[in-house]
Amino acid sequence: MPQHNRQLAAILFTDIVGYTAIMQMDETHASEIMDRYSNVLQNTINDFSGKILNDYGDGSLCSFTSATQAVQCAMKLQKQFQTIPSVPLRIGLHIGEIFFQEEKVMGDGVNVAARVQSLGQANSILFSKEVFDKIKNQSEFKTVCLGMFEFKSVEEPMEIYALANDGLKVPKREEMSGKLKEIEIKSSRKKWLTLAAILVLVIAGFLFYKIILHPPGFTGSEKSIAVLPFENIGSDTSEDYISDGITQDIIGNLSKITSLQKVIGWISVRSFKKTVKPIKDIAAELDVAAILSGTIEKEDQKTRIRAELTEVGTNKLLWVDDFEYTGNDFLSIQAKVALHIAKTLIANLTPEEKKGLAKNYTENAEAYKFYRKGRNFWDHQRTKESYDSAELYFNKALALDSDYALAYSGIADCYTYNQKGLSQLDAIPIAEKFARKALSFDSTLTEAKTTLAFIESIFYYHWKESLALFKNIVSENSNYPTAYLYYSNVLLWSGHYEECMIELKKAIQLDPLNPVLNYVWARNYAYRGKTDSALILTQETINMSPLFRPNYLNLAYIFTKKQQYQKAIDIYAKLPQKPFDQGNNGLLQIANCYALSGNKIKANEYLEKVSLADQQKCTFLMASVYVSLGDNSKALSQLEYGYEERILAMVGLKISTNLDPLRNEPRFKELMKKINLD
Repeated sequence: MPQHNRQLAAILFTDIVGYTAIMQMDETHASEIMDRYSNVLQNTINDFSGKILNDYGDGSLCSFTSATQAVQCAMKLQKQFQTIPSVPLRIGLHIGEIFFQEEKVMGDGVNVAARVQSLGQANSILFSKEVFDKIKNQSEFKTVCLGMFEFKSVEEPMEIYALANDGLKVPKREEMSGKLKEIEIKSSRKKWLTLAAILVLVIAGFLFYKIILHPPGFTGSEKSIAVLPFENIGSDTSEDYISDGITQDIIGNLSKITSLQKVIGWISVRSFKKTVKPIKDIAAELDVAAILSGTIEKEDQKTRIRAELTEVGTNKLLWVDDFEYTGNDFLSIQAKVALHIAKTLIANLTPEEKKGLAKNYTENAEAYKFYRKGRNFWDHQRTKESYDSAELYFNKALALDSDYALAYSGIADCYTYNQKGLSQLDAIPIAEKFARKALSFDSTLTEAKTTLAFIESIFYYHWKESLALFKNIVSENSNYPTAYLYYSNVLLWSGHYEECMIELKKAIQLDPLNPVLNYVWARNYAYRGKTDSALILTQETINMSPLFRPNYLNLAYIFTKKQQYQKAIDIYAKLPQKPFDQGNNGLLQIANCYALSGNKIKANEYLEKVSLADQQKCTFLMASVYVSLGDNSKALSQLEYGYEERILAMVGLKISTNLDPLRNEPRFKELMKKINLD
């Protein structure tokens, strides 16, 4: 290729982080992200006189004539992509030569820029020292040196920097992974085998000395633990749900031990699946004294499981063991591991707890696998389709073992959360039936007890009875975050705000990275009128879980409470409308914002766009709109219909400030009596 076809350029590489996973979870949302990415990218690149040289679908290669323009463009892209719908983009920059071969853009500079980008995380901008040297004297750019990195196909180590301006993510060194060189050991085969043999002997001797002759004891004052997702190291990746299931079962068993002060919930620990983050950092983030980690390997009919318990403060290996099972024997692993941990952490077990740990809910391995597949669908997506799949697998489990209490409880959960498009009058009795069926096989099952206590409040409006049930549940199982969440909700709806926040805080301590719990914490602040605090918490929660839609509903609600109606309208307008999302119809929310702002014409325009079916699902919100429009009679009719249909949002009758203009109305007072909130 002639040299004059070469050119020096500032090269910008982009990549949408986790786009494949987003597409698998929600194709509509993924398409919205891609459309927004393409439109914003084209316009912004043009604004800074750049060129898009290659489009890779979920990423692109762009060039600029100056490093300053490239960095300014990267900053503007990331700023725009933080608004809804947000785009989790990482950007890498380098300065180098490029040339063209037919339609392909080539050159060492392209290779290096791609390597730099691979180190990034969502909302980060990384760049080479060549770029840093061009911008280091410009005060508008805040930079951080991340150190030296050795990239694949790049001869010399490179110094990499991150842009640290407000709103940008600066990756931690230990969290970074990408297209880096693997460490090569250049030695003869004989030397390596000799070294390996010596190493094995040394480790074996050390473990024998430490664990058999001098077993380490737990020295921490707080008996708290996080169980990291067991890693499936077998060749069959389709078995991942089994390793996740065993992890969840160990967490569930440990949660039953009342002398353990804290057992971190599954939602928080699953974010550390296949992590390279050091155990010490994970423990600090989750605030625990001990970490359990392990691997699972399945080959043919054999299952090998290795578990290690580490005390974080002293970095001591407290306990390690290997298990090998054939056939159905692996079902007992959870109980054995939990018993070992209880003994190592010096946890006192009651006779009832020992009996509970020794129990297998099924002896049928295939039934267990079907149950775990069902939980996998139920836990990850929360859509009608995923709930239908979950119910299908729960029923398959029951076809193999009709006494399987957990499978009955799983079906109950599918109808309690009711994403299946049924009315509450149809769904909740089904949930209650299956929860009671589960308890008929195991009267101690916390999940089913929690479901029934929840139903007592949202369906029967038996607030005192529900609170008593929850108080009993959390005293029996003090490490079950869902029970604390439901307990706090019942306290909130019945007017006990301070007690509500105490119980919710316990849930968050057990599951600190759970997006639902953090969303509810911010929501409760907003309900109480603490909108500034609610806004800060919501923004933090969005950064933690950018794909969790209720966060944005919360944000819009807060702006409505702050009378910043246009900001709220902009958020509601951008959110996709999802079926079976009870009580959160975006068109009705926009109508309410216009009504509150005094624009009744616009409010009625949006009200007319809402289908009758959606109006019937969102009667509580419809009532709020009519109150805002000054039509109290229609508002009361909506609430009366909501009561008859047991619409879930009716539990907010006591605490909703939107309904304050109705509180002296006789019809409203009658409703309060019917719902037992007078």
